[in-house]
Amino acid sequence: MKILLINTTAHTGGASIACERLMQALIAQGHEVKLLVRDDTRIANKFRFVWERLMLLRDIPYNRVFSIDDGRCGMDLTATPEYKWADVVHLHWINQAMLSVEGIGRLLRRCKQDGKPVVWTMHDIWPATGVCHLPGECTNWQHGCGKCLQLRHPALDDISARTFRRKNAAYAEGEIRFVACSRYLAETAMKSPLLKQHSVTNIANPLDTDFFSPVSANGASAASDGNERQRLGLPQNKRLVLFVAYNVNDENKGFRFVQKAVSRLLMRDTQLKDKIAIVPVGKNATQWIDKFACEVCPKEYVSDRETMRDLYRACDVLVISSQMENLPNTIVEAKACGVPVVAPAVGGIPQMIRHEVDGYLAAPYSTLDQGTAMKDSLAEGLHYVLTHPDYTSLSAAAREDAVATYSEAAVVKRYEELYHL
Repeated sequence: MKILLINTTAHTGGASIACERLMQALIAQGHEVKLLVRDDTRIANKFRFVWERLMLLRDIPYNRVFSIDDGRCGMDLTATPEYKWADVVHLHWINQAMLSVEGIGRLLRRCKQDGKPVVWTMHDIWPATGVCHLPGECTNWQHGCGKCLQLRHPALDDISARTFRRKNAAYAEGEIRFVACSRYLAETAMKSPLLKQHSVTNIANPLDTDFFSPVSANGASAASDGNERQRLGLPQNKRLVLFVAYNVNDENKGFRFVQKAVSRLLMRDTQLKDKIAIVPVGKNATQWIDKFACEVCPKEYVSDRETMRDLYRACDVLVISSQMENLPNTIVEAKACGVPVVAPAVGGIPQMIRHEVDGYLAAPYSTLDQGTAMKDSLAEGLHYVLTHPDYTSLSAAAREDAVATYSEAAVVKRYEELYHL
């Protein structure tokens, strides 16, 4: 089977990582696969991207210009040689001038004529809303959008409502087999009128659990000499708390809550101050080097998986503090490396962590208390993992669950069934 995967970028962000892993898994199972991404070397593509963002500045402040997308610009996928080659067209994250709303309609119409299935893996809720990737507590998208709280001037017929109608017209051009990486996202997306005439399936992202493995994992193909901390320049004699984000300052990722949670943790157990270190990884990580009462070892954005695997192996716990998430790759990677995870019970995270078995589910963010409960709960979770009398059991349970749930063969089988419907 010839499968064409479509994603805006090849190596940046969680969606591109998940897409690339699916590609490798499909190839390993004997399929022919091509990946089509936005070619940023072409002037026309750069112009479309910049133009789309400039137009959005009329509706949203500059510092939040990437929080919405109206699908104004994009390429004609049906005119590419990759489209002609493919038996199946599989969309992933196609925002930021990769594929316009009208381009989606054109693609569906052409695929219907050519008998090519269209699968769309949702990495956020955008396919089901008007313009937003993360609606938060807003439910307007369940009724056609309008009065969007993210805009400068919300109105009944604002850009969110107009884009919603454009999507509705585009989706009516053919059949879309939607895939949600978490049960939470699947159940949430199905509340949208946009998806009523289409199917929604829950399939997890695949992971190479031989590569992402603990230092001592039996049978793991990835060798290790156990000197990850030395190579990374991390403390040898401290418990390390890992935080990973493309941009550490991303408001949704909420690293400020980790800062406050660690402050509460050290007030509760003063002896931990000299026994732990925080390892933030991502853009702007160095800005936090003096913002904690304990040692901070920042690492800028990591793009190669070998270094990322070494970071997991070097650390003792992964902490997540997002206000909203779907099915974070970092949780699966960490658990596959035997690292327990402390994270709030939001989005798809509750299906990824077994509370007090291979991690700790903290309270989710709430606007009512401005995240106070989440800070306290994250502190409790970090204390639970870092002082656990049998940390080895937590680590082993994390590894066991990752292998059983996210293996490449199991995930590809689910996709094969979907392609052949």
